Amino acid sequence: LQAAGCDQLLVLPLFPQFSATSTSPVHDQVARWQLSQRRYPALQLIRDYHVHPDYIEALARRVEAHRAEHGPADRLLFSYHGIPQPYADKGDPYPQQCHATTAAVVRALGLAEGEWDISFQSRFGLQEWVKPYTSELLAQWGGAGVASVQVLCPAFSADCLETLEEIAVENRDIFLKAGGQRYEYVPALNADPAHLDFLAGLLASRITALR
Repeated sequence: LQAAGCDQLLVLPLFPQFSATSTSPVHDQVARWQLSQRRYPALQLIRDYHVHPDYIEALARRVEAHRAEHGPADRLLFSYHGIPQPYADKGDPYPQQCHATTAAVVRALGLAEGEWDISFQSRFGLQEWVKPYTSELLAQWGGAGVASVQVLCPAFSADCLETLEEIAVENRDIFLKAGGQRYEYVPALNADPAHLDFLAGLLASRITALR
């Protein structure tokens, strides 16, 4: 891009919620490149978009489309990639932004208390991570008589091994073995037109500001 003469750059990490574990490494890579340059373009980095109205609308429509095809479930679970609890204790805003995203989608869908919950997946190691843990919550629900669950992962702009294996397969087995009867993963926004329109609009508004 620099060789092509670009003098203004807009960087959009595709992480809706900011975390020092995900968005910051993107910023770090850009900063490392800047340190090696004598001259670099004007730069703008989009920090997050966790409660942008069009992002929330796209998520809500995704859930509605899934339910129109498969029917509703007893619970809708918002499952996010987890971070170690000490990171949150030191000020990482990720858990709060996940809760804010969830609250906005719940309002858009008109869900009542008891029809949804939030959890965090993909923990490893011995230290405590942000709770509740997705696998443990699903096991509790299955054992408590919750018959059906639909799981949405709003932190992922596109599906990957974590959503298609850990959530759609491994956690499905946990829920069903605990006594649940029906488990469905609601696909990420991926190339959904509403998602692409939102991203295009977000970028267009920032590009206009650069000019």
